[in-house]
Amino acid sequence: MHQKKINPWSLVAFLSALGFCPLFTIAAILFGIRAIIDIKAKGDTRGIRLAWFAILFGSMITGLWGGGMLWWNINVREKIEHGPIAAIMEGQSGHIKAFQAAFGNLSSDEECAVFIAALHNRYGTLNSGELDQHVGEAEIESNKLWFGMVPVEAELEYVLQFSNVDDVHLTAMFQLFETVNGASEFKNRFVWFRIDDEELGNLVYPANQGTVEQKQIGE
Repeated sequence: MHQKKINPWSLVAFLSALGFCPLFTIAAILFGIRAIIDIKAKGDTRGIRLAWFAILFGSMITGLWGGGMLWWNINVREKIEHGPIAAIMEGQSGHIKAFQAAFGNLSSDEECAVFIAALHNRYGTLNSGELDQHVGEAEIESNKLWFGMVPVEAELEYVLQFSNVDDVHLTAMFQLFETVNGASEFKNRFVWFRIDDEELGNLVYPANQGTVEQKQIGE
């Protein structure tokens, strides 16, 4: 008995599923459905199992990518975009532990209180803030990129709007990974904040991250 030929849609669906990226795996699902319809309608080709494999495997990989992207947006991207703003607001509301949670190396409650008080005395209450869209991306060395794309660490610029002063500039060192004993550990935290103020002097937290002048927090 003459064996039927493999349905071309099934073959394309299978190859697309092996692409391991959403663009290909979503296509694999669509091609797989098309293959099943074509095979059942004409009956002159085979490849139902191949089509179902493409649909199921493509759905699984697409789901993993979707879940990973959702996790990234909630846990990393959201922290990068709003972490310093949320931390300062928490600190000014009296939630010192929530402020400290933005950092990997906790300082004393007293040092946190001094920094938060200095902010309030100078600028008032923080109302809003955002990443500074006018600051261009600095060139990052390839050995400081995760998978060649995501910075292992980076200095980020923010513009803050306080009740007494607008457009206060904050620089924050964000660390995604840290090398410990030759291995990379996921950190996803801020190392330090610095309020850049030419008139009154910079404010740095934690204080041990600043220069001698910057360590005089609030002065």
